[in-house]
Amino acid sequence: MVMIMWALIENGAVSEITATDPAGRFHPDLQWEPCGANVEPGWHYDGQSFAAPVLPQPTADELCTQIDTAADAARRAVAGDPLRAVEYDRARLAAEQFAAADYQGEVPPMVAAWAINGRTPQQAADSILAEAAAYTNALELLRTTRLAAKEQIRTLMAAGEVEQAQQLTAQTIAAIEAAVAGIGNNA
Repeated sequence: MVMIMWALIENGAVSEITATDPAGRFHPDLQWEPCGANVEPGWHYDGQSFAAPVLPQPTADELCTQIDTAADAARRAVAGDPLRAVEYDRARLAAEQFAAADYQGEVPPMVAAWAINGRTPQQAADSILAEAAAYTNALELLRTTRLAAKEQIRTLMAAGEVEQAQQLTAQTIAAIEAAVAGIGNNA
């Protein structure tokens, strides 16, 4: 069964849809036109037919910016502010030095700060190193994923493959978000 709908037309565009016949229910100056169930507010009406609005197509730069923005957010989610990334890197360096000394001698303050809640200095150093490795791997994955996707997007857009470029953008953003799940501040 085909459902008949009515569209209120204002300035050549659909402003409202109803399934109830508007005849006699509204002021006669209002222009109601029968339409299909697929017509939505925002569609255009030229006096004879309805057309969906044409959405502006994104540019390659806009899609690449979406990917850069997602990667920036992922890095912030992992490390917090840039000074926290510096702190994590200094803790990594201290843990590396302590591990290289076979966990002997004075425990570096950056390692000692994590040797809490029953963690030994060696466990703290190993934990710092494991987290640093995960963080570094995530950063490498973010960079390679981000740069490869941006190049593919530019190629797709140059070939007029806008929909595929948009899909690649969405897939890349999802991959970026997944790459940092459970790492650093996301843990």
